[in-house]
Amino acid sequence: MVQSEIRTVEEEQRRAKAVELSRQGAWMKWNLPERKITWAELWMEPFRISFMLRSVYDTLPSPSNLHQWGLIEELSCKLCGERGTMAHILSGCKVALTQGRYRWRHDKVLKHLAEILDIERRKKRPSKTEAKQIRFVRERYGTWNKVTTALHLGQGQ
Repeated sequence: MVQSEIRTVEEEQRRAKAVELSRQGAWMKWNLPERKITWAELWMEPFRISFMLRSVYDTLPSPSNLHQWGLIEELSCKLCGERGTMAHILSGCKVALTQGRYRWRHDKVLKHLAEILDIERRKKRPSKTEAKQIRFVRERYGTWNKVTTALHLGQGQ
């Protein structure tokens, strides 16, 4: 009897775990649009990974690294003249920020979204029907009189 109880509890736990796992795999069944991957993207993928790793470990050829490696004499940024560290080159140069060099892709996406919204805004849509007002039913027996009003107010006999 004890073994059968333990067995049923274990089986319930296994079933619950199986249900959880099937839910976790449900993301694979979403109807997402297929993305076309070009050969250029496939070919460039190792370079993207290499760039990200090298930027994290600060081994990209920035002016400060090139100076440290003895390849150039001047370690300043060519645009603004400040020290050309990796953080400065990738996201902190004031001249590049004012010229919009870091946000061109962001602006391109925003422009595309604005065009789509404008097209959707200009589409003709069916006019919305206004909600009908509630019409109150008139009293069946004519106008109110003092007796019925008194009865309704609890002042009647």
